[in-house]
Amino acid sequence: MAKVLVLEDDALSHKVVERVLANFGHQIVASRSTQEAWDKLQEHVLVDMVVLDNQLGNEWGWQFLRMVRQSPAYRGLPVIVYTAHTERSSIIRYVELGVQSLHMKPYQGDVLMQEIKKAVESKWTAQVMEPAETLCERLKLSVPDYNGLLALASRTIEESLLTAKKRLTNPNDPHLFAALSNIEQRCRSVGIFVAEGVVSSIRGHIQNGDVVAAVEGLRGIESFLHMIRHRMLAMMNMEDSVARNTETKTAVAKPVAVVPVPAASDAATYVRDIISKPLWQYGPQLRRILKSPLLTEEQRRTGMMRIAITPPFSTVSANLRLLDDLPKLSLQDAARIVRETRGFTANFKAVLDHVTGTTHALDSESAMLRVIGHHGIAKVVVMATAARVVNGLPRDSMLNLRPLFLHSLTVALLAFEVGRLLKLANEHLLAAGGLAHDAGRWFFAIGEPGAYALALAVSEDGDAQLADVERLFFGVDHYAAGPEMLQAMAVSAFPKAAAAAHHNPALVTDQEHVIGVSVVHVAHVIVQAGMATSETLGKSILAPLRESNYIAWEELKRSGVALPFEASEMVDTLIAIAKTSRWTVEQLLGERS
Repeated sequence: MAKVLVLEDDALSHKVVERVLANFGHQIVASRSTQEAWDKLQEHVLVDMVVLDNQLGNEWGWQFLRMVRQSPAYRGLPVIVYTAHTERSSIIRYVELGVQSLHMKPYQGDVLMQEIKKAVESKWTAQVMEPAETLCERLKLSVPDYNGLLALASRTIEESLLTAKKRLTNPNDPHLFAALSNIEQRCRSVGIFVAEGVVSSIRGHIQNGDVVAAVEGLRGIESFLHMIRHRMLAMMNMEDSVARNTETKTAVAKPVAVVPVPAASDAATYVRDIISKPLWQYGPQLRRILKSPLLTEEQRRTGMMRIAITPPFSTVSANLRLLDDLPKLSLQDAARIVRETRGFTANFKAVLDHVTGTTHALDSESAMLRVIGHHGIAKVVVMATAARVVNGLPRDSMLNLRPLFLHSLTVALLAFEVGRLLKLANEHLLAAGGLAHDAGRWFFAIGEPGAYALALAVSEDGDAQLADVERLFFGVDHYAAGPEMLQAMAVSAFPKAAAAAHHNPALVTDQEHVIGVSVVHVAHVIVQAGMATSETLGKSILAPLRESNYIAWEELKRSGVALPFEASEMVDTLIAIAKTSRWTVEQLLGERS
């Protein structure tokens, strides 16, 4: 499967090319203008070929090609040109800039396939960045060592680029030239030897006072940085887990599981009234409430048995069983699950297009099977189970349950991705643990919304730990309530372990579950930080996770799991994956509150 950047402004011609390439299983990065094509090339630095239309409204294809050839990263990128005209001047421009071939319109499928074959065989990226296997052999590096080298280079180059851009106008600033030296050294360490000439020319432009040319040179360095990051994901087989658009927006939400929102019912008005008043106004009434739990143990267990057989709990338990059976599923089974999941096909396409930045055709059985085969049965079915759970969620509540659902489902997707990153067996079960880890909060928020609203108010207003207040109100906190709720739902052992110990993997009693609970814990913390009310709070949540001796990393290493990066680099990688996982869940949730 090749990835092809198509720059064509005519809608019909564009559709023809898209259909031809899709029919042969190739991915398309679509663009309609030179600037859009350049931006897409930065997102997809390792496209296999460019299909370039000669005339683009008021622009010309050679203008884009000139931009490409001016960047040292793309001087060997295969480009084929299609034109409806044969002006000698245009042909000369393309020949001088360097193209794989020129063709007269219309587009022809067999010609495109031959050009793609030739482009792929050229292995143009090896001219820019030394192949992984060659570098590892030359330096006697293992794959984990190589991954660490890429991560270090990525971080250093990014920091040095920021320094260089800030200090570019001062040719006597030693920090500027130190940053350029760091860039040169780190590029060379990962086999990008052409960076030496680029950095040398940037230094010359700075000395000559040509800031514009220096900025242009730094753009070339940015392309190298994109290549390093792409190589990192490719080495870990995680290319489909991080959106190419690094500006993926995620809304800031309260870290509390549920928060009150306006609603029409009298109950909602009552709950809002409770939470809006200072708690000292309740005086003896509140103290009497806190003397004993609002639910006895018998009432709690009876309530759990009652709601376990109704949505969303029945939906969750059904999909936990589906995840248990995932290894038995075929491509055809996965395609059937996608089709039978209400509203999922359109969301699935939107997510794939967003994450990969390419256009996917899912309008036929063969296309669906091809996409599932490429992305993997497990990944597709995990997403489909999340969509099925969404379809079973309550639409009305006196509480805003969206943050709770967003957190749980994002943790499920992220736990699965962490499993892939760590090359763990049965990563689909990690998704099950993530989906079920907050079962206790689901019970409180859905089964006892009024009482839970008051518990949240006591916790927030009194600056008390939520778990302590839960024990006062319900006799147990959500860590203990989770396994009880899952027991009522008759699910397997691991989700119960995740619910009981997702806040502290050291509490796991069954060694069989240590790895899985540690992964769910890491996913839980990463997602919790992403939903923090401020960037400062998010950083404080992540700070312990960045330490190499953090409990989750220690438990994983003690269980024989090799981490591909140091702790801080793991966190940075997982933050990027978590943003994409969250975006996916937001698409599934839609406008549901």
